[in-house]
Amino acid sequence: MTVDKNASFSSERLSYRGISRGDAGLIVSWRSDPENLACFFDTHPPTLESHLAWFEGYLGDPSRLDLMIIDGEGRGIGTVTLSAIGGGSCEVGYLIGDRSARGRGYASEAVRAACRYAFDVLGVERVDARIKPGNAASERAAAGGGFVEHEHVWRLERPRPVPDEQREHGADGPVA
Repeated sequence: MTVDKNASFSSERLSYRGISRGDAGLIVSWRSDPENLACFFDTHPPTLESHLAWFEGYLGDPSRLDLMIIDGEGRGIGTVTLSAIGGGSCEVGYLIGDRSARGRGYASEAVRAACRYAFDVLGVERVDARIKPGNAASERAAAGGGFVEHEHVWRLERPRPVPDEQREHGADGPVA
């Protein structure tokens, strides 16, 4: 399957187009905002350089489509992403980065539109949304997009080495 990085479509109040190199500054500013950063699983703020490097890889990634969300005035207000596309499913992610655009139902509308695109154009049978625990706004947006909570995900990460000064005081790392 080929994912069209230049895809564009519309919903009731919004339009969507594939992100471009020219969107980098705006996307980095949204993703670096501490209020937004707290909602992401990856809490490391991007730099313009790291985003542009990611963007070059993104262009060749057939399993991901990132779209700019554009309001009725033509302003970019956020992004909606379809990722892990393949095997009949994908994942949706969304961000209303423009603070003045929040609380208007745009995220739910963008989720519905992106999922419709995923079903109708990409041919997937299932769309998942991973939401960081405690992110009530994202939960409302997903519910407004028609999602229902299905299951919880538990994670185990590789243990990090314990610094010598902690080891001397009996802190050997995680205990099961």
